[in-house]
Amino acid sequence: MSTSSSNSPQHPAKHRAQSLIGRVQHEAQETASHTFQAVASFAWLWPIRGLIFSITHPQIILSVRHALLKSLITSAIIFAVLAFFTYVPQMALLAVFTGPLAPIIALLLVGAESLLLISFLARPLFLEPALSNVFDATLQARGQGQLVREGKTRAGGGQQSAVARGVQGALVKPLQAFSKDGIVRYVLTLPLNMIPAVGTVLFLLYNGYNGGPGWHARYFQLKGFSKSQRASFVEHRRAEYTAFGMATLLFNFVPIVGLLFSFTNTVGAALWAAELEAQANLIDGQVGGTRSRKNSQT
Repeated sequence: MSTSSSNSPQHPAKHRAQSLIGRVQHEAQETASHTFQAVASFAWLWPIRGLIFSITHPQIILSVRHALLKSLITSAIIFAVLAFFTYVPQMALLAVFTGPLAPIIALLLVGAESLLLISFLARPLFLEPALSNVFDATLQARGQGQLVREGKTRAGGGQQSAVARGVQGALVKPLQAFSKDGIVRYVLTLPLNMIPAVGTVLFLLYNGYNGGPGWHARYFQLKGFSKSQRASFVEHRRAEYTAFGMATLLFNFVPIVGLLFSFTNTVGAALWAAELEAQANLIDGQVGGTRSRKNSQT
């Protein structure tokens, strides 16, 4: 009896510990499965395709060349200042946790921090209309001019201009610095990079998961999707959006030219949207054709 009574208080604590371990294992398995699905989706190739398309179709990017020039100048100045004041201290701190990887991870951190600051300066000055123009121009170049025209004319008069402003604001949200939630997520997850190897992957995975769908905000607006429609559309492609978001983050972290890749990432997002739209039209056409044949037979 005495032995049973002495061990009984330990059972609830042991049960809680086992429950916690079980939840952690389940989350780890879910994360690993989602990561595998993201990689296997090959959606991370769209930013690369966006870069290639920008090179082969320079008129799209050159149409916003003034914004590009401002991006390069702003990026160079801010990165230089941050590197001068913060690179060495961060590298010294990271050396304690990551050892020989400290110089590389510190460079990534400086790139992430500069992106955060650049976003605040770039958004109100020149980024919003430039990215919006690039997205629309890419859709038109891929034969989706009707989608752009219908999206712009869906609302009339003053309401249309309000929608356009909302679209532009939504389009640049993937840079993570344009919403309060994005700032909190971005800043709180930066220390993950101190964990050797795995930390940077977790940082990219988490922010890619949350930021990936924002790159199609313009597409959703042009389609006239409601909030529930957007949520359903994203949920069916969650792994793909995560892969896309992770890839765009890696491009944006490149020192000095990181903000420049925001334009090519936007091209990649528009190319993906054009393919999705073409597939949707093909399916709708097939369904419509099948129905018309059935009606004619009856």
